[in-house]
Amino acid sequence: MKLSAMIVDDEPLMRRGIELALNWNGYGVHQVSTAPNGRIALQMMERQQPDILLTDVRMPGIDGLELSRIVKERWNHVKVIIISGYDDFTYAKKCISYGVTDYILKPIDGNSLSQAMDKIVNEITEAQQDRQKRASLSYKLEQTVGIARQKVLKDVLFGETASLELDRYSSLLGLDRTLKGGAAVALVKIHSFKQKSAVFRDGGLLHYAVQNILEELLRIHQVGELVDLRLGSFCLVLRPGDPQTLKRFVSQAQKALTEYIRVQTAWGIGSIHDSGAAGLRRSYVEASRALMLRWIQPERRMFSLSDAPELTAFPRPGADCLKTLFQALAIGDIQPVEQKLKEALRLLAGGEAYSPDSIEAYFWDMAGILESVYNERGGAESEIDEQVRETLYFCDTLEDVIERMNDVFHKACLAVQSTFLRPYTKVIRDVIDYLNVNFRHDISLADAANHVYLNRSYLSYLFVQETGRNFSDFLTDLRMDKAKELFRNTALKNYEIADEVGYRDFRHFGQMFKRHTGMTPSEYRKVVP
Repeated sequence: MKLSAMIVDDEPLMRRGIELALNWNGYGVHQVSTAPNGRIALQMMERQQPDILLTDVRMPGIDGLELSRIVKERWNHVKVIIISGYDDFTYAKKCISYGVTDYILKPIDGNSLSQAMDKIVNEITEAQQDRQKRASLSYKLEQTVGIARQKVLKDVLFGETASLELDRYSSLLGLDRTLKGGAAVALVKIHSFKQKSAVFRDGGLLHYAVQNILEELLRIHQVGELVDLRLGSFCLVLRPGDPQTLKRFVSQAQKALTEYIRVQTAWGIGSIHDSGAAGLRRSYVEASRALMLRWIQPERRMFSLSDAPELTAFPRPGADCLKTLFQALAIGDIQPVEQKLKEALRLLAGGEAYSPDSIEAYFWDMAGILESVYNERGGAESEIDEQVRETLYFCDTLEDVIERMNDVFHKACLAVQSTFLRPYTKVIRDVIDYLNVNFRHDISLADAANHVYLNRSYLSYLFVQETGRNFSDFLTDLRMDKAKELFRNTALKNYEIADEVGYRDFRHFGQMFKRHTGMTPSEYRKVVP
């Protein structure tokens, strides 16, 4: 703690004596100034406000009592010590009324001056500690209220708070003004966030810079609240009054972000709804859908459903298609899913404008079956959902979506396939390798047992223990998978495919194929892409 003091006395020797009487540094006083009278003292105090004032009572012009009164009126924090040659009760009474800290009689001795300084320094220290405590409590309260406001608004937007709860909390947390008279939601996404983060060397720093500008604009215009969603994106709950005012505010915010930190942002704007949880949620959903329009209109930066173009719905896989894909995945065959996804991505890249929400729905359909099979197969914690969500969020153009989704789903398919590649013993791996090479031929359990030099019954037992299926079913599944692959990728006739996968009797092959797929070979050929 660094303090300063001022000594005021019309007698130079007295000023010098007081200055030399104390070890000022011991009291934390690092600057001591002097003045010959009250008028000069006030002039000096305008430039440098001391923490402690020691003044004589009797001085020409402005005396010590008047100086004390003026000082306490202008700078109430200054601690005043009156020095007087008169033990006058009237003086003492006036000193108390002016808020003087101490009253010392001449001749001054070091002990009385030290006691007065001890008292003053203790008061200053206690006052400073009290201010720090109050500032700390105020900051913590502000932070707590801010966190609570964020949580309530997030719960409202994500459908976790009812209107009655919102009414109760909004008054308590000071949200009444924001939510009164209708509100709209605007979603803000930093364009090319990952690339911009590299320029800032820290995504958090970029996010914080944008947040500061948005909060300052909201404070200036007094139009709403900012909700911090995730790195690179924000939600503004606005009270604009009318759509034109809303769009003007968004334009100003975009301009400020571009000018101050050279950041482009995309904005999805929801409609103005009556206040309440349901209205805010509707506006949030609209803003989310509007923001996805950036995929097909990357040159724009402000989107709303009211001015969205007419768009075609992207064709989603039907229930039968999803069932077929699921069944293929359930036996480790990822090719039908990969083929379906390739066709979808090719269609998206074809130039026709599809509605972004229908594109999103398609990818969630496909992610759903992959996630389901992966979990059923006992795979480790899946990241498929999160990767799809990240792609939908971070990609700013449809080209980005196509490129990223191709990678995401390829990895997801491999993750599902990996659940079928269990760490079999060498014997069983050798048997499976033998089947993959020889499935075209008429082979039996006995042939496989001879290949690995084991008793037939013992191999049968080991095979079931490790694969979960008996030898015959495993071989049949393998042959059917190979047959489906040939149907998809070749123009071979049905009986030729039967022969290729080890069936010399086409009728028997047809029966087994229908039992496996639910369709005859001819029916299957008609529906495969």
